[in-house]
Amino acid sequence: MLVRKLVGVVVGLLLIWVLSATAFEHVRFAVISDPHVSLPAKGVVDGFKLGTKSVELLQATVSEINSIPDLDFVLVLGDLTQDAEPWNIDAVKLILDQLKVPYYVVLGNHDISLVPTEARPDVIVGVSRWTVVSAFQGTRGGFYMDGHSYYAREVAPGLLLIALDTTWGQFYGWGGQVFADQVEWLKTTLAANRDKFIMVIAHHNFVYWHPDEEAGVKNWNWFAVNNASEVREIFEEYGVRLVFTGHRHISTRYQLLNGVYYFVNPSTCTYPMRWTLYDLTPTSLSWEVHNVQAPQEVWELAKQYFLKDTWWRPSDCPPGAEGDAKYLAFYEGPEFMRGTVAFEKR
Repeated sequence: MLVRKLVGVVVGLLLIWVLSATAFEHVRFAVISDPHVSLPAKGVVDGFKLGTKSVELLQATVSEINSIPDLDFVLVLGDLTQDAEPWNIDAVKLILDQLKVPYYVVLGNHDISLVPTEARPDVIVGVSRWTVVSAFQGTRGGFYMDGHSYYAREVAPGLLLIALDTTWGQFYGWGGQVFADQVEWLKTTLAANRDKFIMVIAHHNFVYWHPDEEAGVKNWNWFAVNNASEVREIFEEYGVRLVFTGHRHISTRYQLLNGVYYFVNPSTCTYPMRWTLYDLTPTSLSWEVHNVQAPQEVWELAKQYFLKDTWWRPSDCPPGAEGDAKYLAFYEGPEFMRGTVAFEKR
């Protein structure tokens, strides 16, 4: 009897050791979103998006990220290019390849070739999504290796990254959707990894960040995927903890919905021009938002175009002193510049 008890204790200790040895304790990663890299070419201008400054802004971001100690990887949340131009794909990959750690990308709506229409006859036709996927085939993170535009990778022991392609919902617009085949892949992948900590990255959002989005003002409902509720239910059923998205161009903030944290991340080329540093453990997530290191004149230009713009303004932020202050506060999100959240026990 004593021998059996001792054997049981030893086996239990070995099991604890094995589990602890295969589970991450802490990872540090940076998130970049919506760089909209635009080499000088026809149609590249400065406006709400600083097209002519996009290259230097992403380069500055990469340089600063490279100075962060103990960084494990970088996530890049889509809209890599102006509009899927081959030269911009080459340029953004050249810049991202300067990162000293592995990086993982997803496609954004601006990484998919536009369809010329009567309303937009002068668009520069870009390349197939598969050309973009091919450009990042086998990049240091080892993603895009299985013939899909979405993937799953274990980026640390016991930490699974799911990268979704939400761009399939758009050919004439900028909305998104997770189509049926990808939904089934997502379910199968999550079911096979229930023992892991799971986080998801995508370009389009799965929650709304302003009432105008839910109401569909100016097609702002396209900031979220069409079947967001369906995908959220899958996240909840299979124990996803974190979802990181871009597309919205507002500074970092989050929503907690049915046990899942949804974080939206800012663009490097539109005011307030930021990226975010995250520290993750199995029980908590901390973050700190960083301004892109750009000359003062670039900051002034970004804010000037931001305040002049009307399309990106919510309906409750009309031009004028009061509306401008509310407009700035919504995009800057000062209360979310840094923080910590704890995960619910499951």
